[in-house]
Amino acid sequence: MAGISKTVVSIQPGKMEEVNKYIDSQSGLVSTIDGMIGFGVAATGENELTIIGVYESTKAAEAASPVVQEVFREMASMMTAPPERGVFPGVWFS
Repeated sequence: MAGISKTVVSIQPGKMEEVNKYIDSQSGLVSTIDGMIGFGVAATGENELTIIGVYESTKAAEAASPVVQEVFREMASMMTAPPERGVFPGVWFS
């Protein structure tokens, strides 16, 4: 069963474009994280993004936490609060 991470990020007003550019610049990390299949980003509010990561297993998703935390640490000045990340078992269709 796949591992699915869901991270909700609250963005400071007026920073959405900057955040999107930063996330785009980090998209190459997908190929460096063991067990990561891919990720998607959705604007789920005026100042909110939800990032869905897809991994080969929940174990791989949990093991990616240090890399994910580093990416969000770099975004701290653009966020209103720490991101909320959860890892869940799931199924990925492509």
